[in-house]
Amino acid sequence: MFKVFDNEGVQTRNWHVLVFMAAVIIFFTILLVRLYSLQYTHYDENLQRSENNRLRRVVVMAERGFIYDRNGEVLVRNRPSYQIALQAMHLPRKDSVRKIVFDRLLNIKDKDGSRLFDSLSLDTAFQRTRWIKNRPIRILEDASPEQVSIIEEHSSELPGVVTLIESRREYPYGTLASHVLGYTSEISEEQLKKPEFAAYTQGDRIGQKGLEQGYDTEFRGKNGMKLVEVNASGREVGQVKGVESMSPEPGLHLISTIDLKLQKVAEEAIADSVKGALVAIDPRNGEILAMVSSPRLDPNIFSLKKRERNKGWAQVALDSMRPLTNRAISGTYTPASVFKLATAGAGLESGILSETKYYPKPCTGGYQYGARYQKCWGVHGNLNVVHALRLSCDVFFYQAGLEIDMNRINEFARRFGYGEQPLGVDIPGEKGGWLPDSVSFNQRNKRLGWRWARGLILNLSIGQGQLVTPLQQAVFVGSLATNKGVYRPHFMKELRDKQGNVVRRYEPEIVRQGTMKPSTHRVLLAAMDSVVNHPGGTGKRGALPGIRVGAKTGSGEWKKGEKTHAWYAAVAPLYEPEIAVAVILEAAGGGGAKAAPIARKVLMAYFGLEEEEKK
Repeated sequence: MFKVFDNEGVQTRNWHVLVFMAAVIIFFTILLVRLYSLQYTHYDENLQRSENNRLRRVVVMAERGFIYDRNGEVLVRNRPSYQIALQAMHLPRKDSVRKIVFDRLLNIKDKDGSRLFDSLSLDTAFQRTRWIKNRPIRILEDASPEQVSIIEEHSSELPGVVTLIESRREYPYGTLASHVLGYTSEISEEQLKKPEFAAYTQGDRIGQKGLEQGYDTEFRGKNGMKLVEVNASGREVGQVKGVESMSPEPGLHLISTIDLKLQKVAEEAIADSVKGALVAIDPRNGEILAMVSSPRLDPNIFSLKKRERNKGWAQVALDSMRPLTNRAISGTYTPASVFKLATAGAGLESGILSETKYYPKPCTGGYQYGARYQKCWGVHGNLNVVHALRLSCDVFFYQAGLEIDMNRINEFARRFGYGEQPLGVDIPGEKGGWLPDSVSFNQRNKRLGWRWARGLILNLSIGQGQLVTPLQQAVFVGSLATNKGVYRPHFMKELRDKQGNVVRRYEPEIVRQGTMKPSTHRVLLAAMDSVVNHPGGTGKRGALPGIRVGAKTGSGEWKKGEKTHAWYAAVAPLYEPEIAVAVILEAAGGGGAKAAPIARKVLMAYFGLEEEEKK
């Protein structure tokens, strides 16, 4: 009996041993097959994966080109900026481990005890890493050296969190020329959908507004590429030796037409609490010497970290003064009495007016037209065209406008820069104006039920009803004075490479006819001279010592019961023009009293007369 029991026990143990040995053999067979597969069958694939984890192709961003004034003073440059980012390929794959990294980041505080990251933006960044694998996701922009050192101290606990060094735009003069220069920011989702941004990718910083946008392609340059070795946390260990990298090509530098000294004087002359604009241009070639739009903004806010940037943007965007608007090129206003130069020019060109012509109805303070009595701002008596421009008499131009007709007046105005078509300045946002005639007036006011009537010419002949920009106003008086054509206004003088070689130089371009009969030219110059240099001229506050200035003042009506917009448009020297200046101050009053002194300051600075005056 006992012998039988022992045999059964031995058989059972042997069976167990056989099963165990079979299991071991199967396990090692599977292991050997897997090893063979890894080492031979999938060797190339696994090697590539290993290399991809160890090596990383890094885009080397090209240095953005600088912007200089016409004398070589830096207006826009770059500064280094630290970015803390997530590198998707080196973040833990398991959600539980990613959560640990998330919590560690969330608990990091600065020396003041404030958290470096907020949970909402950090969670958004982690979510984005699930579908954005090939580029870093920023979680802290423009980090301070202290913040970078804190992150580096915790680097071993933060796999996939890296520190990057980028360059950000810096505007050393703050608000100065901000509407001309523009700013840079990360490209938006809406922009990426447009075909003109096909060469850009998410995360790129591009020019927005001003020269930054107008010459973004030239400023960008071409990015380079390098192969670097990284550790398990995704941090760079060093560049791979023996592998040739592609160096970036820096962007081109832009030498602008802006005169920094003149720009400073112009900005100081217009208080930031005032709505207005100023344009100073060389009418001989279209170079814009200074441009101010008030109120101004500081483009440096767009280079700050996200929280501060959003706060600054909100203040700017919600400001009722609309500081984002470049009033100099996109603000449209009635040209007021400056337009009387166009009415007079059209009359002289057609032979309807002459220096010796007087209208039968003298200025007694107003003009009766049918049942309507149209007032003048003063009582001026009998006048010819020169005297009427000097005193800015409305009654003379009511009669002249009715006789000349709007078609002739509008043709002359378009010839010298006014009109619906923009002049083509090389920054975005320029608007055209409007010169009403019977057809365009009826189309524009169809919904209101208004129809063209001949009596409208009374207002239009004195510049109350058209729309012009300050840029158009400066171009108009400048081209009137030169009588050599309307040159396209522009800011780009030269583009240069890193070595200082000229890559492209702007060639002046005539975009409107801008010429008239010598006799017409002579009379208009005499009138502009009289406005400034005659004791009774409305623009005498713009006169300069030793320099002949010609100008025209204007007071643009815009809302009943409110002060008029103050206009002043001037050229100097009048008979050999080098500079034209147009100034508008919204709801400020008379142009001769309010705007002329501002233009005078700019002209004084241009001719170097302010130093003499101080002495």
